[in-house]
Amino acid sequence: MKWNLRKFLVFGITLSSVLVMTACGSDSKNDKQSTSSDGSTEVTLWVTTDSKKFYTKVLKDFEKDNSNIKVKVVETEDAKAQENVKKDPSSAADVFALPHDQLGQLVDSGVIQEIPKEYADKIKDEQSETALEGASYKDNVYAFPYGIESQVLYYNKKLLNEDQVKTYEDITKNATFGANLKVVDAYKIAPLFMSVGDKLFGDNGEQVDGTNWNNAAGVSVLQWIADQKDNTGFVNVGDDYIAQFENKKIAAFESGPWDKEKATEAVGKENLGIAVYPKMNIGGNEVQQKAFLGVKLYAVNQAPANGDAKKIAADYKLASYLSSEAVQKAQLEDKSRNIVPTNMNVQKSDYLKNDELANAVVTMSEPDYSVVMPKIPEMTNFWTASAAVLSDTYNGSIKPDQYQEKLDQLVKDISGNKE
Repeated sequence: MKWNLRKFLVFGITLSSVLVMTACGSDSKNDKQSTSSDGSTEVTLWVTTDSKKFYTKVLKDFEKDNSNIKVKVVETEDAKAQENVKKDPSSAADVFALPHDQLGQLVDSGVIQEIPKEYADKIKDEQSETALEGASYKDNVYAFPYGIESQVLYYNKKLLNEDQVKTYEDITKNATFGANLKVVDAYKIAPLFMSVGDKLFGDNGEQVDGTNWNNAAGVSVLQWIADQKDNTGFVNVGDDYIAQFENKKIAAFESGPWDKEKATEAVGKENLGIAVYPKMNIGGNEVQQKAFLGVKLYAVNQAPANGDAKKIAADYKLASYLSSEAVQKAQLEDKSRNIVPTNMNVQKSDYLKNDELANAVVTMSEPDYSVVMPKIPEMTNFWTASAAVLSDTYNGSIKPDQYQEKLDQLVKDISGNKE
C-alpha cells in the first residue's frame, strides 16, 4: 500500500490566525502544563474504539515531520463525544472524533470554535460538498471531515438480480424485503419523508420551524407504512434480521457498512449484492428513497490549551492532517478501518471504484440519494417523537383519519413547541 503521508505536512497554519481567534474569550495566562520536558507540545487525541493501532501507524510520519509535537492517542466511544467533552472541556482531548450531528450543540455551548480560514479553504477545495455541509454550522466551518456513512441495500444475488433491486416494488414482488416497522428506528425509516420532498428543519437542516411533514406528501408516507402490513413481500424483522437474511426469509434489507461482514457471512461473498437505495411508489408517485448521511469529523477543543497559541496551532495542524488525502486513502485501504472518504481525489480512485460498498456509499452521499442529518440541538426532540408516530401507524394505533392530526403534533414536537 503506497501513500505519501509526509507530502501533506507541507501545509501549515499561520500563527497569526490562531492568535486572532484565541484572543477572544481566552485567558492569556496558561496555567496548564502543555509542553513536555523536552520542550515539545503535547496533544491528546481521542479516536474511536479499536482504531488506536491504525492511528499509531499513520501518526509516525506526522511526528517525524513535526518533531516538536507529541501525540497521545486515546480510544473512546466517538458517539459519546459531545457528552464526554462537555462534561469538562479543560480535561478533555485537544482533538477528538465525533459524528457530525453533534456539531450544533458543541458550537452553541462554546466548546468548539470556527476553524482558521486557511484550513476552511483547504476543506472547501478538497472535500465533497456533503462533507463540507456536515462540517459546517450557521455558514461557518467548525470541524475537519474524514469519512462519510450511509445505509445501502444488501441483497442475496440468488434471490434477486441487479435489475430487480432498482425498485422496492420489484423487490417485494419477486422476493422479500425486511425492516422493522413495529419498533421503528427513526434513523432508518424517517428519511421516507425527505424521499417525497418534505424538509426536516428546512433546506439546510438548521431552521427550527422548518419541518413540513404535516402535508399531503407526509400523509402519503404514513399510508405507505400502514400498507406494508398487507404487503406479502414485506417482512417485519427485529434484531434477528441477519439470521433472517441467512435463512432466506428476507432477500434484501437496508443497513450501513457496519453490517457488511455479517451479511457476507450470512450468504457468502459470491452471493452478497450491494446497491444504492431503490426507487419506490409513495402516494402514487415514484420517488427515490433517501437515507440519512452521516459525516465523520475531527474537532479541536481549545479549552485544555488555556490560550496557548502554540498548542492550539499544533491541535489544528493535527486535525487537518487526520482529514488529509493521504490519511483518508490509508484508512480506506486499511481493512481494520475501511472508512469511505470525503476527499474528492480519494473518492475517484480506482481502489474505491472497485469496492462495491464504498462505491455505493459515495453514490448514496449525493443529494438525490441522501440528506445530511441535521445537527441543530432540536434533533434531540426528533428521534423519539418521530419513531413513535411511525411505529404506531404500522401497528394500527393511529388510524388514517388521524394521520393529519398526528403529523401536525409531530411537527410541533420536533421543533420543541409544546403548545
